[in-house]
Amino acid sequence: MVKKLIRCTQCNQVIHLYEGFGDFGETPDLPDIEWSSEDLNSQKEFFHDHKSHAIEEIFVDPDTSISDKPCYEPTKTIYFETSNGRQKFLIRRTKLALDQPACYEIIPGRLQVSNVSCRIQENDLRKQLSLQNGAAPLPEEIVKKFIQAFQEEVESIPPEKLFQEVEEIQEGDTPLLVYGSLKEAHWKSVLQRCQQYFQKPELLKIMHFIRDNKNPEDVLALLIKRDMAILDHKTE
Repeated sequence: MVKKLIRCTQCNQVIHLYEGFGDFGETPDLPDIEWSSEDLNSQKEFFHDHKSHAIEEIFVDPDTSISDKPCYEPTKTIYFETSNGRQKFLIRRTKLALDQPACYEIIPGRLQVSNVSCRIQENDLRKQLSLQNGAAPLPEEIVKKFIQAFQEEVESIPPEKLFQEVEEIQEGDTPLLVYGSLKEAHWKSVLQRCQQYFQKPELLKIMHFIRDNKNPEDVLALLIKRDMAILDHKTE
C-alpha cells in the first residue's frame, strides 16, 4: 500500500490523506498509527485552509519511521522521512491525547539513528544453560568460560558495523531497542575460543545450545540500544 502525505508547497505544511478524501487515489498507511474522527476533522480544515494553494503528494520511506515509545502506544511522537521525488522532508508526527488530532510538521535537518550499546543477556543466559541440561548441568566454570567467550566476540565488533554482523533483527518494546542474532562466522569464532577449555562432550552441548538459541527471540540474541538525533543538513 502506498504511504503518503499531502504537502502545501506554499505554506510548507503537511497532512495525512485519509481514505475517501480528495482526488489522490489510494489509501495511504503509516506504521504504528491509529486514526480518529479528530484526525479526519483536521484534514477537512487543511483542505479548506489551503484550497487555493498548490499541493503535492510526498511519499513516506517506511524504513525511517521511528519513535521512543512502543508501537501499541497511541499517544507518541514519530519521526519519518518523505520525498516528492526531488526533495526529502523530515516529518514529526505528534499526538498528545486520544481526543486530539495528530499534528504533522516538516522540520529542518535529517534523522540519524545510531547504535549506542550492545550487550548479551547474561543473567537469562545463565538460567537457560542450567535448564537446558536438566539433571546434568554444565559445570559452572564451563558456563563462565562460554559467556566470557561470547562477550569477547561481541566486544570485538565495532558499534558502527554491528548491523553488518547480525543475521537478522527483531524489534523490542520500541524501535530504539532491538534484538539481533549473530552471523554464523561469529559463532564459529566463539567455539574456537572455547576449544582450549572444553572437553568434546561439553563442546557438543554448547554447539547444540547455540543452534537452538541463537535467533532474535532467543536468549543468545544481542540486546542493541539505539539513539536518534536530528542533524543539520550541513552535518556530514
